[in-house]
Amino acid sequence: MSNELITRDGEIIEAATPDASNLPALVRAEIDSAIATARAYPRQMKVVVDNIVTLATMDEATAAECIYALNRGGKAIRGPSIRMAEIIAQTWGNCRVDARVIETDRANKEIVAEATFHDLQTNSLVKASVRRRISDKHGRLYNADMIVITGNAACSIARRNAILAGVPKAIWNQGLKAAEQIVRGDARTLVERRDAAVAAFAHFGATPAQVFQLLGVKGMDDIGLDELVTLRATYSSIKDGQVTVEEALNIARGTPAADHKKIANPLADDPPVEKSDKTEDKTPDKSAAKTSDTETTKEPEPVAIARKLGTAARKKGALRKDMPEDFRADDRQAEATAWLEGYDAAEPPKS
Repeated sequence: MSNELITRDGEIIEAATPDASNLPALVRAEIDSAIATARAYPRQMKVVVDNIVTLATMDEATAAECIYALNRGGKAIRGPSIRMAEIIAQTWGNCRVDARVIETDRANKEIVAEATFHDLQTNSLVKASVRRRISDKHGRLYNADMIVITGNAACSIARRNAILAGVPKAIWNQGLKAAEQIVRGDARTLVERRDAAVAAFAHFGATPAQVFQLLGVKGMDDIGLDELVTLRATYSSIKDGQVTVEEALNIARGTPAADHKKIANPLADDPPVEKSDKTEDKTPDKSAAKTSDTETTKEPEPVAIARKLGTAARKKGALRKDMPEDFRADDRQAEATAWLEGYDAAEPPKS
């Protein structure tokens, strides 16, 4: 069987189509060729280590994205993030990395992704699998778009785990420590950076009390340089979709944390006005509660946050084309749509 290929000059060339039975042999030949090339041009360890440090500390934003933090047993655990794993794989070289969703279990409401890291120079192979739930805090199954987004997030986490298992820690640990040092800064800039980091969590609907609980401190003054690194790393983990707000702040699914106050719009420029005890209306607003419930159950948390950000941007006078670059990625289309809808529904600022 052959296909006709027409060149730019109009010449017709017949090209044979590979037989399906020959595909395993073709794949094996491709891998053998890659292994031979890797061994002909072996990596230089010191160059790899230096390049990881250079890329991870390129600027403060990059350094913060190289670290993730996860709340486990009331303690924040830090480690290299997906962005750090990408830097490691690129600088390590002579390797192949692949990740895919291998199962979407709608009955048990979870998705399974598997990643493979193949070191061509040593011919060692590492596989890592990750399970992620595809239901909201009420147990309702995500819609099709959010299942795709969750699958992409699971693939990213599996890819990170495979890379970190395939590349020795001695190679990338120095780069991770250098990134932490950049984020930590020094005592002169602590107060300003600390206040900004705590305020950033308001975009996710988190209160300062919940942030203090995450860090295991009593108040703002107890946040030191090391706690600042954990705070920035947790924020990056939530923003990248590695963890949810509930997981990061250790909030039980379906139940708010202690001292958590719900406000209508956490991104509003003006803070909510608290009513005094004498004038407070004791009758619960059923319509408002119903609306809040509807918004929570219909939209997953990342989409709801994106909608609020779009509304806030319109009120501040931003243009429609000023949508954040993060939402333009292929795996964040649902958030991009929500941002635009929130922008279009908001009223422009008064001139």
